[in-house]
Amino acid sequence: MKIQIKLFAAAREISERGELELEVAEGLSVKALKLKISAEHPKLSELILRSAVSLNREFATDESVVHEKDEIALIPPVSGG
Repeated sequence: MKIQIKLFAAAREISERGELELEVAEGLSVKALKLKISAEHPKLSELILRSAVSLNREFATDESVVHEKDEIALIPPVSGG
């Protein structure tokens, strides 16, 4: 299945785009999704593993399952003051 992942903050800056498109297997977990993004986009690797993932505007756990029509967003940790 094909999915789109919206990128924000540092992830958007590092990738130089606002969205990623990936081909993934049906029933993929959020944790597996993070590992796939890390493998396919090495520049994002360090950041992605520390980032939160949102599915349909709600925070997801590593065990949450991604579906084809889900709105998926990668939310990097926030720093600063």
